[in-house]
Amino acid sequence: MLDFIQELNEARLYRGTSTLQGRSAEELAKISFLMIMMLEILRTEDTKFAVKYADQTLQYEQFEAMRTSATDLHNLLAVLNNQDDFEERITVNHNVSVPVLQIRRYLRDISNKRKDRGLDRGLFIKLETFFKISDSTIKQIRRFVGDWHDVSNNEKADTRKQIKNMLQGYGQQNDLLIQFKTLIKS
Repeated sequence: MLDFIQELNEARLYRGTSTLQGRSAEELAKISFLMIMMLEILRTEDTKFAVKYADQTLQYEQFEAMRTSATDLHNLLAVLNNQDDFEERITVNHNVSVPVLQIRRYLRDISNKRKDRGLDRGLFIKLETFFKISDSTIKQIRRFVGDWHDVSNNEKADTRKQIKNMLQGYGQQNDLLIQFKTLIKS
C-alpha cells in the first residue's frame, strides 16, 4: 500500500500553480471531465485503485485550494471552483463551474463501492453542462462510459485509447492517466 501512495505522489502533475501557466478554464474542464471518465472506467476494471483514488481525492472535500498532497483531480477541480484565485496563471471563464456536492457524492459512492447508474449518468451529463463541454468526441466518450457494461469490447478499447490520446494531446501525464495506461496495456 505504501508503494501505491509513493507512486501516486511522484506521478502528480498538478502539485503547484506553475503547472497551470497558459491553460484555460475550458481546457482544465475537459481534462477534469476526461479524468472522471477514466475513474469511472477504473471503477469497473480496477475497483481497488478507484476506491483508493476516490478516498484520496475526498481527503479535502471542499475543493477550495490546490494542495501538494492532493490528487490531480482534486487540484484541477479546486482551480475550476476558485478560478479567480488563479487568474494570473489561467484564462478564467466564469461560465465553467464545478458541481461540488454531486462530485463528492459520486466519489463517496466509489469509495463505498455503491453504484447507481442513473445518478452517475446524470452527473456526467451535468458535468458536460457545468464544464461547457461541446466536443463531440468527449460527448461520445461520456455515452460509452455511462453505459460501460453494455458496450462491446472493441468500443471499450477505442474509448480507452481516445481518452489516453486526448489527454496526451493536452500534454498530460496526470496521476490517474498513469494507472489508466497500465490498464490499457493489460
